[in-house]
Amino acid sequence: MATVLVTGATGRIGSALLPLLVERDHRVLAVTRRAEAAPGLAAGGATPIVADIASPDTLRGDLGEADVVFLATADAPDQDVVEIGLIDAAAAAGRPFVVKLSAQSAGLTPPRSFGRFHRRAELALAASGLDHTILRPTFFQQSLLLFAPDIAARKRFVAPAGRGRIAMVDLEDVARAAAAAIGDRSHAGRTYTLTGPSARSMQDVAEKLSSLLGARIGYTSPPGFVARLVLPFATGMPRWKSNLVVDLFAALKAGAQQDVSADLETLTGRPGTSLDAFLEQHVEAFRPSAETL
Repeated sequence: MATVLVTGATGRIGSALLPLLVERDHRVLAVTRRAEAAPGLAAGGATPIVADIASPDTLRGDLGEADVVFLATADAPDQDVVEIGLIDAAAAAGRPFVVKLSAQSAGLTPPRSFGRFHRRAELALAASGLDHTILRPTFFQQSLLLFAPDIAARKRFVAPAGRGRIAMVDLEDVARAAAAAIGDRSHAGRTYTLTGPSARSMQDVAEKLSSLLGARIGYTSPPGFVARLVLPFATGMPRWKSNLVVDLFAALKAGAQQDVSADLETLTGRPGTSLDAFLEQHVEAFRPSAETL
């Protein structure tokens, strides 16, 4: 099978993707900047490569070995610069097939939030001449777990998403889609929007949790300007990132991710995980303690 170089190997998607690639008998080169992560990657069947992707020349030899590169990088103010550097290094090293993890917001006009970085990298990938596939997932269902501590402690769900309906996607499904694209070059030249099977609002999330938990979970959507002011202090998030998060929620509120796509099923052969199924699977993370019931 193919030699696949995976950047972001210890990230949320990368961690879900690696075992799928190993199961398919690919040779997996797993890139991480953390030396302490290498033993775990090796135990999972991958070949760990400790490197800083912000210095792509250090990966030139590994890129030359790769038949396929899965390009996924962490949110950063220079994310586009880092990805473009990797694309240039890949083009110079051996011209592998590239599967890029992007974001649905990159396809909006104009691109919104983190999608602006992804769109610049997408354009660089198109200009590179490398065969490639682009995956644009919507809001991850797993991102709801970031709200779980507050929901469990206060029985309230606070997010500036209004009544916007969102076709949230399970990142495990995104990993399956990535594995399918990596294993089949017939997907080259295509851009896939990866969504869940239905669009639901954050109010719907609160109501489903209320039903599952047997306790009313309220939902509050603060104005965007309030979220912009409060988020850095409430979460410790740097200002550059909190501004992009608030911009993303403004897009969600306006319905930017309400359309359901069949692309996930096209790639994987099955529909994505429903929001209800996800919440049922993870309900204990949201359960209030005895003191708050």
